[in-house]
Amino acid sequence: MIKFRHIIHLFIAIFTDFYGLLRSLFGQVQHNQWFRNEFPFKAQANKLFVLGNGKSLSDVVDHIEMFEDTDFGVVNNSINTELFWEIKPKLYTFTDRDYHTLQREDIVAVRENILKIDWPISICIPYHYPKWFGEHCKQNPYVTVYKYNSQPWYPELRFNQKLRMHLFKHNILAPHCTNVMVAAIFSSMLIGYKRIFILGAEHSWMHDIRVNDKNEVVLCDRHYYGEKERVWVDYDGMPIKITDLTESLTSTFRSYYDLEEFSQFLGDTKICNCTEGSYIDAFERLRLDHSLN
Repeated sequence: MIKFRHIIHLFIAIFTDFYGLLRSLFGQVQHNQWFRNEFPFKAQANKLFVLGNGKSLSDVVDHIEMFEDTDFGVVNNSINTELFWEIKPKLYTFTDRDYHTLQREDIVAVRENILKIDWPISICIPYHYPKWFGEHCKQNPYVTVYKYNSQPWYPELRFNQKLRMHLFKHNILAPHCTNVMVAAIFSSMLIGYKRIFILGAEHSWMHDIRVNDKNEVVLCDRHYYGEKERVWVDYDGMPIKITDLTESLTSTFRSYYDLEEFSQFLGDTKICNCTEGSYIDAFERLRLDHSLN
């Protein structure tokens, strides 16, 4: 009887794994990516610091001269800050739909500032971004646009878990990019960075969230360039529920474990978290001064 149950469970696992893979691969076809991998996956000599926009980043802004033989990766609204133009990042990643749907002042400024970049930079966007966004970026001859996959797959069978890593490597599948830092780290690995350090990624939202008298989830959004309290809404502008938030946070932290697994699969890639007080527990922790040596 036990053996029979194991056989049934195996067939169910094979079916659910196969069905989940087909659903993820269908996203490639749906958005006309057709399994193209645009990333060079060529080993980069320099180390890469992926900078989140967390408040702790202010601690290193005044010591930027310490970062020698270092490339930088940035995200989201960083281009609207002086730091962006000072460090001249090599990698710039987007994942939120806001950047191609909204006409908000800061979003418009991001799109306009991309055309002002005067050094070689790779801009990474998910393949479901509209074509016009990539074409807009390419108006700047210094910009190279890469499209990364954002379709996850969580198989049950061990063989398929290893297969998933191969599909990561070829940009056919990806960790669930619920947070732009996940997308930035994944993109940097596909470009070929072998030493990746994370700064400005506290991810300590649990400290900064409350529910108001209207049952709205309120977030104190803390960035190194300022902080603002706002009601957390979805892409349709509707307030999210606390269950939606916690599911999203779980997905984000789970994706960091996927990235760590991917780095171990590659064998020659190391990710370290240098953010003091960060809630990300998937990567080795390293003090900033040690990462610079």
